Amino acid sequence: MPRRTVVTVSLLAALVVLLAAASVAWVGLRDRSTLGGDQQPVASLADLTGTWTAVNDTTTPARLVAPVVLTIEGDRLVARTGCNSVGAQVAVHDSHLVVVGAVTTTEMACLDAGVTAQEDWVVAMLTARPRLEHAGPTLALHWAAGERYWLGVERTTPMPG
Repeated sequence: MPRRTVVTVSLLAALVVLLAAASVAWVGLRDRSTLGGDQQPVASLADLTGTWTAVNDTTTPARLVAPVVLTIEGDRLVARTGCNSVGAQVAVHDSHLVVVGAVTTTEMACLDAGVTAQEDWVVAMLTARPRLEHAGPTLALHWAAGERYWLGVERTTPMPG
């Protein structure tokens, strides 16, 4: 094989390796930037006790049109969606929020189509076994195919001591 061909093949191989390494590094940075810090998996429901208010809507199915507030006490979750409240018994398995049994909801007539759509995606998120990650005061719930969506919530009550 001529020397020039060997050098060209070697350079191309080195370029492919560098591009692959850069791609892996970029994906890693993108994943860490979800919450802007070192994310930790959620080990138990006790890690979630308290009230959490939505602070991010850039990666949800639609922009927030009303506050979304999640409250977890014991094994009970209540979500205020902007019109109705949704309740369910929940657990944490392998850093995923799991609804145990049926989801209940109040049945107020929501006259705003945006609020009704928001309620629909909040219920879909909660029942989709969202993956949980925690960084500082922020919790992210990731759901949908390929974790297409995520909702960032911040604790608005002091962590139980």
